[in-house]
Parts: sequence; structure tokens; C-alpha cells
Amino acid sequence: MEYQYLLGVVIASVLGWGLLLFFHAKGRRKGRVSMNIPGNRTLKSSENGLSWACNPESTDIIIVGAGVAGSALAYTLGKDGRRVRVIERDLTEPDRIVGELLQPGGYLKLLELGLEDCVSDIDAQRVFGYAIFKDGKSAKLPYPLENFPSDVAGRSFHHGRFIQKMREKAATLSK
Repeated sequence: MEYQYLLGVVIASVLGWGLLLFFHAKGRRKGRVSMNIPGNRTLKSSENGLSWACNPESTDIIIVGAGVAGSALAYTLGKDGRRVRVIERDLTEPDRIVGELLQPGGYLKLLELGLEDCVSDIDAQRVFGYAIFKDGKSAKLPYPLENFPSDVAGRSFHHGRFIQKMREKAATLSK
């Protein structure tokens, strides 16, 4: 029975690489990212499952979900010349009680992707490490940031504002 799972993983990997090579072979085009919400659907339901409501030839990659990963991927692929369509059920700012702590390595990745401005103007606070408090005593554990540029640090911010900035950045590549 385990060999069936292994065979499935191998087949899925080969198909995934095949699709990646196929899209890569199509060459670079002017990048474009489109974000859709249910009122402006890209795919529509039919009796036979899902069908295209738009021309499938106008899209290289479809991303379902415009969260952190979906928005970052849409921006990166759009910048690379791919025509990306993002499908999201609700593009309003997520409003839930959750904070976000982006470690310095995450901020370095934002720099690498060209998304560092997504933590600007959202009241993000720079974080330089941790502080531990117990029984009236405290200890500071700083991030080892000596070998990095001065703006590299962790960031703490409101999750919903960060998501919206990521979506806005991806949408800058539209048309």
C-alpha cells in the first residue's frame, strides 16, 4: 500500500515539473496580475464542474487565495513576466485578532522579493529580539543582526494591514 503513495508522489512531482517547464518555455511576457472576487469570477460553476468565464489563453498561472503567500507569489511571477490571475473570495481587509511577528529572515526575504515596502505605513514596529520576564527577573535575547544592513530587524504589525499592502503591491502589476 505504501508503494502506491510513493508512486503518487512521483507522478505528481513529474507533472508539476512538466507544467513548470511548459510555462517557462513559453518565454517571458509583460507581467500582469489580476485579482478577482466572486462578483467578477474567473471560473464559473456549471453542471460539468468548473468552466472558464474568460479566455484561458490570457492567463499563464492561476493562484487561489490572496493571502501572504498568494499575493507574494502573484507579485513575483508577475514581475517575472507571467500573466497571473488571483482568485480570492473576499478582498476586504481581514479583521481578526491576530498580530504578526515577522522575523529578520522574513524581512530579508521581503527585501529579496522587492516587497519590503509592504511593511511601510501600517504602523509596523521594528523588533530587535525577545525579552523574557519571570519572577521579577528579565533577560534580553537580541537577534544577531551585526552583519546585516541597519534596516534589517523583525517587524510586528497588524496582519490585515500587511495582507492589504501585499495585495496592493501585486495589483500594481495589473495591465
